[in-house]
Amino acid sequence: MSVINSIFGRWKEPKICWVQGVLFFLIEAGAIDIHGGIWNWKNGAIGLLFFLVILALSKAIDRIPWKLFRSQWWIERYRTKSARPLPDFVLLQLSTLILLVCGAAAIGGHFQQFLANEYTTNSTIIFLFLLVSIASIGVAIAYWTILPQVSAIDAARQQAENLFLNALDGILVVDEQGEIVRANPAAAALLQNGDRTLVGHHLQDFFSSFTGIVGEWSRRSEQTFTLQDSSDRVLEVSVSHGWLPRTTDRECEYTTILRDITERKLAVEAQLSYDALHDRLTGLSNRILFQERLEHALQLAKRHSNFSFAVLHIDLDRFKVINDSLGHLAGDRLLISIAGRLKACIRSSDTLARLGGDEFAILIEDVDNKGDIIHLVERLQQEFKLSFNLSGQEIYADASIGVLIDTTNYDRAEDLVRDADTAMYRAKERGRGCYEVFDITMRDRAIAMLHLETDLRKAIINQEFQLHYQPIVALHNNQITGFEALVRWQHPDKGLVPPMEFIAVAEETGLILPLGAWVLQEACAQMRAWHEEFPCYPPLSVSVNVSGKQFAQVDLVDKIRQILAETRFDPHYLKLEITESTVVEDLASAKAKLIQLQDLGIQVSIDDFGTGYSSLSYLNRFPINILKIDRSFIQDIDINSERLEIIRAIVSLADSLKIDVVAEGVETASQLAQLCSLQPTSGQEHFAQGYLFSKPLNRDAAKILIASGRDCYVPVLSE
Repeated sequence: MSVINSIFGRWKEPKICWVQGVLFFLIEAGAIDIHGGIWNWKNGAIGLLFFLVILALSKAIDRIPWKLFRSQWWIERYRTKSARPLPDFVLLQLSTLILLVCGAAAIGGHFQQFLANEYTTNSTIIFLFLLVSIASIGVAIAYWTILPQVSAIDAARQQAENLFLNALDGILVVDEQGEIVRANPAAAALLQNGDRTLVGHHLQDFFSSFTGIVGEWSRRSEQTFTLQDSSDRVLEVSVSHGWLPRTTDRECEYTTILRDITERKLAVEAQLSYDALHDRLTGLSNRILFQERLEHALQLAKRHSNFSFAVLHIDLDRFKVINDSLGHLAGDRLLISIAGRLKACIRSSDTLARLGGDEFAILIEDVDNKGDIIHLVERLQQEFKLSFNLSGQEIYADASIGVLIDTTNYDRAEDLVRDADTAMYRAKERGRGCYEVFDITMRDRAIAMLHLETDLRKAIINQEFQLHYQPIVALHNNQITGFEALVRWQHPDKGLVPPMEFIAVAEETGLILPLGAWVLQEACAQMRAWHEEFPCYPPLSVSVNVSGKQFAQVDLVDKIRQILAETRFDPHYLKLEITESTVVEDLASAKAKLIQLQDLGIQVSIDDFGTGYSSLSYLNRFPINILKIDRSFIQDIDINSERLEIIRAIVSLADSLKIDVVAEGVETASQLAQLCSLQPTSGQEHFAQGYLFSKPLNRDAAKILIASGRDCYVPVLSE
């Protein structure tokens, strides 16, 4: 296309191009008009005719099949030419100036020739030809300057068109009413229609849920939503103001991109479903999936009498110690390793699940021989005997296993898990690394323990507890020197419940903390009352047992100090009894607390000495005042010489460390005689308590005993 035609004919080119053309036209038309007005209409017509000749030549050139006369050839030639904002702007202005100067020169030349009376037609033609030539040069400069812009616009248009036609995503151009103006082949294939049939249709023809969306387009620059077509495919629809070249005279066009996300949606849903049924850490089945598998096994067992299955419940022993010492990341790595070992021990048809924390469960289906289950459990135990390597650190982990083999007469999956869990806790009670097969007595015991816990909580609220007092007697004179306070539970239905039936439950549930605090306060208050009631007698001491959970309290000493202040009891007459295991569990913390208690004036007894983790070193390093020899050593010292020698060694050790000794469970005179034969050698005192002197007495009976003179070597008193 020629220069003139490029300027006047292509209105969709950059605006600067046709603005310069219009300016050129106006200048020429003005010059010709002035020329014709000054001389005559013939000369004006000649000038205008000359302009029209140029237009005719432009059209003629436009038909010459030479690349040189095609603007696209120049566009392709300069497609890679970069834009130069400042130089291009200067050239554009220069071309405009040339056009203006040419127009002014034409007018000025006419006037000069007229005034000089030298006007000739030939000279005018020549002059105009020269001016038009110069003007054409200006136009060429302008066109040459905008070639990069035209090239870029054309390239962008071509790229947009190629993208529209070849895009994998469906592209629709729609108006504000939702009517389709254009559609690419991908959209036609996606909507299972042809391009021609898509144009003119409304989006609602393909998407029934499209109602109400179009009205929002005028208020949003861009939005994305999903639609579902008639074939249940899910399409992601992105709508924005049109970026494609306008093809209509509509005021608003929107580019709509359609993307089939059915597979992605299905993949996401599948992943979500998998995550909902599997443990994120180990990849094993989780509790939900395990329950579903159990339900399925139950249904199979009901339909097929020869189908049987078993359930294993596995819980790691002392897993908290690993987390606390090595960190939770190490604990996670251990769980992953354990999961791998457990999975290697079972069949592919069996289900291994992580129920949560350090708990695992195994469903073994289609069991032919119940002995195979025991064999599997023993194999699992062997796996736990092997060490685990965690980032170069070798550790060992034990597990308690509950086994449920007889799964008949079950209707619910949760009941199966419950009973396997009950067997697992029974295994924990036996010791670490054990397994236990469930039987019905375990369930009865568990139910009884649950009821006991409920009643125990009510008992604390209703203050159903009372203290009994067992005398502690000095062996050298048979005089009562103090009492051990022992808690009893006055159950409204069962009567008096001994501590062996509820203390373990209180320990397990944490109820031992409020119960222990009550015992300490009640004992201190009662002993202070007796001190005031019997001022003529030497003050009696009171011994109170402190459980492991009580002793582990960070603020234990502060709580004891508060109780002493509230009861106004002299701490020098308070003796706290703790077990060996409590002391050695955390030596540093135990030593600090014992020193604080000693500073208060409180004496500390080691209860049940000889039955726990005996570490004789702590006796020398810790402030221990009394050793209480367990009754198991006292029972047959009168007939078993070896037991007597053990007692003798304990007494000798205590005397050397200047620690008093109390013998528990003295029931016969011969036992007492043997104890009396073990005379202290360093000024320490020996004491005893047991049924030979007195059973634990209620408050009133103990008061009578105190008032009698405290000589306790008499026939056994009843409560």
